[in-house]
Amino acid sequence: MNIDKSDTAVVFIDPQNEVLSEKDSRGRWSAKVSGKTIHREHGAHLQGSEGARFEVFISPHYFYPTDQGWKFNGPLETDEATSGMFARKGVLNLEGFKGSGADWLERFKPYIEDGKTIVVSPHRVWGRRPTTSFCSCAKQD
Repeated sequence: MNIDKSDTAVVFIDPQNEVLSEKDSRGRWSAKVSGKTIHREHGAHLQGSEGARFEVFISPHYFYPTDQGWKFNGPLETDEATSGMFARKGVLNLEGFKGSGADWLERFKPYIEDGKTIVVSPHRVWGRRPTTSFCSCAKQD
């Protein structure tokens, strides 16, 4: 396999407190993170990407006040939207973001906030049509 920077990138999905913290935004112990293995693995991927100069894309999971009007939600989306897990005050509003469940896990911030990493539009888990962010990084001639 030949991996080349010209047509390869790293996409990191949900590097946020709500997903990767030992406790969720409601203070409950999270079953999603067992031990620190996942942190070491993600950290190694980010560090390796930086060292090899691969483009890094972040696909976050956010909910904005306008999302409350959605007509099509699955059970997980409904719970996340009503509980405020990934809540943001607005697309361009960072009020209350720092340290929230929607904020980046502290140990990954140096990589994500390096001025080179690209944060794409938020993705959704479920809906009428998939809206998961897709990064096409193929070289265009």
